[in-house]
Amino acid sequence: MRIFSLGIDQLTVNEIKNAGFMVITQNVLPEPSHAEGQLLMVTSDHVPVHLLVELRRKLVNTTILYLFQQKGVRGYQAVHMVCESLGIYFIPPRSTASALIEKLRFILEEDSEQRSNLVGFFGSGPGIGCTSSAKLFARRIAAAGLRVIVLGLDLYDPGYDRKTAISLDRLRPRLTGKMIHDEDFQQLIRQEGYLYLPGNYDYLSAQDYQEDEIEYLLSRAGANADVVIADFGSIPESAAWYVGMQKSALRMIVTHPKHEYRLEPLLELAGHMDLQPQDFQLIINRSNVEEITSPRNLSQRFGSEILLELPHYPPFQDSLPLGKKELQHVDDKVHSLLVSLGLAPEVRKKGVFL
Repeated sequence: MRIFSLGIDQLTVNEIKNAGFMVITQNVLPEPSHAEGQLLMVTSDHVPVHLLVELRRKLVNTTILYLFQQKGVRGYQAVHMVCESLGIYFIPPRSTASALIEKLRFILEEDSEQRSNLVGFFGSGPGIGCTSSAKLFARRIAAAGLRVIVLGLDLYDPGYDRKTAISLDRLRPRLTGKMIHDEDFQQLIRQEGYLYLPGNYDYLSAQDYQEDEIEYLLSRAGANADVVIADFGSIPESAAWYVGMQKSALRMIVTHPKHEYRLEPLLELAGHMDLQPQDFQLIINRSNVEEITSPRNLSQRFGSEILLELPHYPPFQDSLPLGKKELQHVDDKVHSLLVSLGLAPEVRKKGVFL
């Protein structure tokens, strides 16, 4: 199948071609006779939302992939709904070239053999314990003998209370120039068996990061570790948050029963990236006080499984003070995580595979 491209930048087109697809760049919409039975990728800059109905009528027998390019967390639902009603595939803003390629594979029913070793941690609100939960898993994975890199990719909070010689913002020029080398990862802070890159201390630059920079960092880190743990924070309006949603092999949401109202829009936003509630695991950092909404009710309402429940711990702790029983429970979950990533064998315990 030929893929017609209208409005897609040349670098993205080149990556799609390198993935094995035949792409024909257009300056105007293709004629219906040429596009019949083929696929058209078109951006909202070239076909505004109000012209989608006309586009669908004109290209009745063409598969259409619509790249909505107006950034912001609002407005996706209405546009996505229009696309669904017209039988048009939808791609949200901030989608990377690799996310677009995965979408094309999905549409054309092609299998991708690429395997990610990235575990993303997302919070339902600031101070919920996203960073400390990410470090908890990193510590236990490292204790299992694997190489682990933890990346602070909450662009609005460095996740570390001291200014360091190396951090995400200090590494920024190398990200922009695509000049990170293997030895650079050896300069990261060593913490309890894993390597740690503190996040962005320059709050004013949070919106300046580009998706391709974050994707490049994740790729280089993945080549230098068995498992990459990334703390993407709790604010969706950042390049890192969007890339994390798209690239993570496993997605953990650290939340609290009181954050039910926060989870709903986050999962709705993820839905525009073809992610379903079952694609997320919940880590409940709960208080010991009885809540109106129980963790189980939260899980049942949104359709995401609870991976772990932790007693409530205040923020700014690198190491959660877990007891022996809690730590064993974490290790069981870590083993399941490693099995799913192909880094540990299944073991039979009391007649059941774990």
